Amino acid sequence: MLNINEIKIIANEIIKATTNILKDVQVVIVDNQGNYMAIDESYKRRKGTGEWKPYIDEIINRKEVIVIDNPGVNKLCKGCSNEGHCPQTLEITVPFNIDEEFIGYMSIITFSREMKEEYLRKKDQIVDYLNNMIGLMTSAAREHVARKKSDQMFQELKTIINSMHYGIVKCDIEGRIQYVNNAFCDIFGLAEDLKTQSITELIESNVISYVIENRKGTEEQEMPIMFDEKLHRMLVKVVEVENESGAVIGYIFSIRDMEGIRRLVYDQSNECGTNPLDSIIGKSEKMEAVKRNIENVAASTSTVLIKGETGTGKELVARAIHSLSPRKDKPFVTINCAAIPDNLLESELFGYEEGAFTGSRKGGKAGLFEIANGGTIFLDEIGDMPLHLQTKLLRVLQEKEIVRIGGYVPTELDIRVISATHQNLEELIDNHQFRMDLYYRLNIIPVSIPSLRERVVDIEELVAYFIDEYNSKLNKHITDIEPSYLEALKRYPWPGNVRELENAIEYAINIEQTGRITSNSLTPKIVGFEKQIKETKILKQQLAEYEVKIIKETLENHKNEKDSVSKVAKILGISRASLYRKIKDLNY
Repeated sequence: MLNINEIKIIANEIIKATTNILKDVQVVIVDNQGNYMAIDESYKRRKGTGEWKPYIDEIINRKEVIVIDNPGVNKLCKGCSNEGHCPQTLEITVPFNIDEEFIGYMSIITFSREMKEEYLRKKDQIVDYLNNMIGLMTSAAREHVARKKSDQMFQELKTIINSMHYGIVKCDIEGRIQYVNNAFCDIFGLAEDLKTQSITELIESNVISYVIENRKGTEEQEMPIMFDEKLHRMLVKVVEVENESGAVIGYIFSIRDMEGIRRLVYDQSNECGTNPLDSIIGKSEKMEAVKRNIENVAASTSTVLIKGETGTGKELVARAIHSLSPRKDKPFVTINCAAIPDNLLESELFGYEEGAFTGSRKGGKAGLFEIANGGTIFLDEIGDMPLHLQTKLLRVLQEKEIVRIGGYVPTELDIRVISATHQNLEELIDNHQFRMDLYYRLNIIPVSIPSLRERVVDIEELVAYFIDEYNSKLNKHITDIEPSYLEALKRYPWPGNVRELENAIEYAINIEQTGRITSNSLTPKIVGFEKQIKETKILKQQLAEYEVKIIKETLENHKNEKDSVSKVAKILGISRASLYRKIKDLNY
């Protein structure tokens, strides 16, 4: 949105132009505080003062066209140093807004009786003129700001492209290089100034030559590229650049090497902070034991099996183990074995060569084991992995090498495997759904994460953490929590664990309109649980009251009989000792 400073330069140009054109007339512009924003210095000399403030308050409050045909004696001039003897003869003042926000006034001022009479006769035309000048001023200012924003966006875009982890090359229709980013120069060890050089001369590739000759882009594919007499395996994507009529006028190449992909995976997956354990919230005895276990096993290369209910934070634990290990500067790659269809999971994990199956990508594709080489791979929900893939995973763990689907050449692996599950793998083994030998290979170091209901004391700390997080994400300012809200959270069993608690806090911050979370912000599921607790308490209370009533009535009906207590106990179906205890509790 435009503001007073952004239109100041334009306003001064307009004032100069109008002052030169109009004779014995001045134009001034003031902001919404009564301060001169644009003015010709000759105006101050002719008026003899730099004031506009004596009538600013009333005019600003009115925000309408004001005509002062008796300057110096008008009630609006009261308090001005020119009061009673102002050289001005007329002032017509028009308010103006920008984007519906009141900005200030533009005034036209005369200093002679002749001009005063003429301008009063043409008052409506003068007001139209001022409004037109205001429109011209704001339009010019918008154009100026738009140019500045366009320049800024171009610089930002250039910065973004240069910060990318993969190479970007823009070429014309003949393949002559017009622009390269820093990553492209780093990949191939080139100087930045490559303009006019052809990409086909710089890089030998049949695919790139095909694109230039046929003027047709290509989806990302893995391809061999000859550069500097060396063969490099790269991922290359080509997008056509079209003009307004749809004709191809150039190309944008994106080029990634496998090492660059590993660096990208590392950069995006290693954000645990100075101390990776800080991301695991909770100071309960059970969580402190988990943290000690993480520190103890981090330096090892052995496989880790993390067990815990859904939503307990198994991936956080896996990341912490990786970030405390000697592999912390290498990739941490995650895959959810339950979230990917069986027919795709194998190619995602192990990769494939070109032509391995119908629909496979040209050039093949690296699998996640290959991408994570040197680092850690986290296999979440390992209990959902199909049996035929369990066999292949076991072979990878034993032989420490991998062969792509449709390939023959093995790739050696130096990788740590961390897996996780919410299922009982022993039961899956008994049901022939999980391989026993794979289980023992994965379960060398077991780590168990407690459910949230087992560490209720951590709820307050988790709530404070999530409030800070979602205050920032949702631009809210929640600073207080009603005690009854926290008590309800502590009573709830949390089948979804920490993930469900996070959702509950996000829900509360979304619907809360004050700076305090109250019981009105509980999720419908927790409200239902609270209602169930209340109904159970009422039912127990009603049953207790009914029991008292029956005991008293039965005792009263048989009070004159011999050995009445024994008889009443027999009628009620309880022992004499139990009846005596109830009578004692009733003080009867």
